[in-house]
Amino acid sequence: MKKLFTFLSLCLLSIAASAQEYVFTDAQGNTYDDGAVINRTEVEVINDDFGESIILPGNLFIKNVGAEEGSQVAIETQITKIDNGSLQICFPTNCKIISAVGTYESEGKASLASGEAKDLTTEWLPTEYGECIVTYTAKSYQPLASEGTAVRTITVKYKYADPAVMQNWWGYVTGNESFSGVGVNSADTYHCAIYIPGDHAIAAGKTINAVRFGLIAPHATNAKVWVASDLPVTVDASHTLSFVDVPESKLGNEQIDIELPSAIEIPAEGIYVGYSFTITSVSTTADQYPVLFGGEPATNTLILKTDKAVTTWSDLVSNNFGRLFLQVLLEGTFPEDNAKAADFGPVYVEVGGTATVAVPVMNAGGTPISNIDYTITSDGVTGAEQHAVATTPIIFNTTGNVDILVQGDAVSGTKTRTINITKINGQANANANVATSFVVNTLSELVARNVAVEEYTGTGCGWCPRGLIGMDKLRENFGDRFVGIGIHQYNSGDAMYIASSAYANLNFEGAPSCRIDRGAVIDPYYGTGTDIIEDFRAEMAIPALAKVNVTGTIDAQLTKVNAKAEVETVLEGKEYNLEFVVIGDGLKGTGSSWNQSNYYAQYSASQVEPDLAIFASGGKYGKSSVTGWSFNDVALVSSYVSSKNQVPTLGTLSIGEPVEREYSLKMPTKATLKNAVKDAELYIIALVVDKQSKKIVNAAKAAITVANPDAIETVNAIDDTEVARYTLDGRRVNNAQKGLNIVRMANGKTIKVINK
Repeated sequence: MKKLFTFLSLCLLSIAASAQEYVFTDAQGNTYDDGAVINRTEVEVINDDFGESIILPGNLFIKNVGAEEGSQVAIETQITKIDNGSLQICFPTNCKIISAVGTYESEGKASLASGEAKDLTTEWLPTEYGECIVTYTAKSYQPLASEGTAVRTITVKYKYADPAVMQNWWGYVTGNESFSGVGVNSADTYHCAIYIPGDHAIAAGKTINAVRFGLIAPHATNAKVWVASDLPVTVDASHTLSFVDVPESKLGNEQIDIELPSAIEIPAEGIYVGYSFTITSVSTTADQYPVLFGGEPATNTLILKTDKAVTTWSDLVSNNFGRLFLQVLLEGTFPEDNAKAADFGPVYVEVGGTATVAVPVMNAGGTPISNIDYTITSDGVTGAEQHAVATTPIIFNTTGNVDILVQGDAVSGTKTRTINITKINGQANANANVATSFVVNTLSELVARNVAVEEYTGTGCGWCPRGLIGMDKLRENFGDRFVGIGIHQYNSGDAMYIASSAYANLNFEGAPSCRIDRGAVIDPYYGTGTDIIEDFRAEMAIPALAKVNVTGTIDAQLTKVNAKAEVETVLEGKEYNLEFVVIGDGLKGTGSSWNQSNYYAQYSASQVEPDLAIFASGGKYGKSSVTGWSFNDVALVSSYVSSKNQVPTLGTLSIGEPVEREYSLKMPTKATLKNAVKDAELYIIALVVDKQSKKIVNAAKAAITVANPDAIETVNAIDDTEVARYTLDGRRVNNAQKGLNIVRMANGKTIKVINK
């Protein structure tokens, strides 16, 4: 399965309306679609000689939009549910009062001029809370005809609800996320679902009245929404609690709302809600990856199977996908003030200092949150109540940030604290007994973090050109703060291939992909959303847990790199590992092993991202096999041998006591790569890895210098052209530098040149 990162705009053909005679409209003249279902919940209180009564007006009109001259219209009323009270309809003049389920004809017919509309004057008069569901059918009577023809229907759901009982759309996504798509890239029938546990903080005790989802694929058909007690092996009416057809006219939209025939209560054992559809053609990207998802991955929020490709239900949280765009219309009692801090952190703060922390607050109540009061507990002691204001008001089923101040400890170390929201807008929090834990790292000093991006790539990967561009974007935007490592392991025929046993096992499954500081697997161009730059910037804002410096020298024959790093912790009691990597910039060569596969060549420049246009048809590299590309950040060798890091562990470090490690790395011997390395810029990278979390806490990168430039020997002594240039300290450069330069010639000679 692949993510879809850019959705193409869909051009939908307008369909000419069929010939019409009569239509239903509202009081403002807006026309309802044939078969529409509308809700009426607005209550009017009438006081007259008979006392006080409640009515729910239908506000429904019938309009002549093309009926034959001399024709008439009658209204048939079919009541399918009436909990109490009576329904009244006065059309065209006489009133009929109905209090039982059944089908009823109007007391006469109306003659309407072309364009004329007439009020049905229909209303439900309940005697207590409840619901009345009515389908009105307009029947056209031609001149002299004794039988009418049904030409239009509309269903009205009247609902007189307890004010304490509300309806709210809820889901694992809010609907405001940036959505991507997932699919099997073939014609298939999809089934997608979420699971709602019976004890869910918001959904428990509520009923489900409707389902909302999105389906923009132009070749989607036969869509259904369904509710089931268990994930059904066969998704059909006999294996579900509710199985509802989705009108074809609704497909192709980013938001589709489908009402259930009757509300379904969420049981104690939980419930599954989903939708199914068939893709008949994968001629567009939206058809290839039609299931919309967004947000952070979480269990039970994106469960999927298909009839052909993925025949068993799979929770895609393990694939690091986000949450299915599916919401349900919940009905029940929602506390006005109900909120909890979502998981956040860790928090980094200097010894004795304070840090401003954006705490995500989830609103599970009906009142938008403008401010909160909270307490923080540390070492069993609860501090004084504090006040904080939300960045923007937080509405129901959304999470918004509230900035709080966190105090650092007197000494460096790691502690777990809890935050408890006691009040919302000055009112007691209904969820006040539920605290959220977070970790506070108190650092001896705040050290800027260099961020390592390890990318899984290869010349045989046709989508990997976007990874090449993504890594170059990070280099251009963040300079030395970016520590890029391109791991060419996708195909062994790659000239830059590095064996899996020669690098850390990062569990990449597909290319291109990457990990930032060994976090989650993400796309090296789009990141978790639309731009890897945003993910990098967020990681860069986190202080480093250790300081690190690195140097590297290489022998004159370019066969061995001696690496040295010094590491000093700023967090007491942490245990780290140290890894070394040699990378090369500007690697290029000739032959098929250097040719980069390119799937973007099948698209025009307008169909791809602007900075990928060079790989599109007509672009500089717009061929299916790219030649002449200069590869950067290429991992040449690491301190891993036989899948084990050979650098001695740093152990548990103490503040103020730097530790030094050295290690020698043997350079590649394969001729095609060795020849390219001669003309490349070489760098040594040191990665400081938290032994417990396995994440990189800081990285350093430095140019590799030649240990003895005067001893450089050539491999191919054929002429006196310049093949390499070095500064006096042995640093390899591409152009003449001011001062003394050491130049290596192709015939084996080494000369010294002074540039002014």
